[in-house]
Amino acid sequence: MTNRYRAVVFDLDGVLWDGEPLYHEAFNVVLRPYHKLVTAEEYAQIIGTSVETAWQWVLDAKHIDEPLATFLPRYDAAVLELLSHPIEPLPGVRPLLTRLRERRIPVGLASASLRNWIDATLAGLGLAGEFQTTVAADEVAHAKPAPDLYLQAAKNLGVDPAVCIAFEDSISGVRSARSAGMRVIQVRASSTALPPIPDADAVIETYTDFDLSQFSG
Repeated sequence: MTNRYRAVVFDLDGVLWDGEPLYHEAFNVVLRPYHKLVTAEEYAQIIGTSVETAWQWVLDAKHIDEPLATFLPRYDAAVLELLSHPIEPLPGVRPLLTRLRERRIPVGLASASLRNWIDATLAGLGLAGEFQTTVAADEVAHAKPAPDLYLQAAKNLGVDPAVCIAFEDSISGVRSARSAGMRVIQVRASSTALPPIPDADAVIETYTDFDLSQFSG
């Protein structure tokens, strides 16, 4: 494999930590007063989409005839409450970030989460200082699967997207990074890991499977 790559951009949930169960639970915290629940199978269909898109899908699926705007602040509060409890990164994340830092490889983050969720998550994980840039869904015009998040991350890092490797776990995320022109590696280390995604350039089960020799320098 060529060693032309010069930077890394990570997704957050399902890539740096096993976050999807928390977000799933937050949906059900909000829905319990309506005597509705989102099943694991249903939640799998909205992983990687924007909060607005995910909630509209849920409201349609559960036949709840109330404005989307009613649910977004409730969900935000539920997520932040759940994030206030201790959380841990996925196995291998800390050693990989250390190796990237030692190699002076620029590292960014491009997440479909909101800014306050990203900041709370990274603080809880103890990873807040590991990224040269972090880009949130509410800071770009279009969320995943559009390329905006990854394009902005590359721009902030000062590198061409073509020399970036993106770590993703969802279909929409893989499509987003590929549309931006990055090499995309699907990480299957979380509890909600999908089967291998055909659009991914490579698939790894753990971060120990990732070879840094493909980076220049």
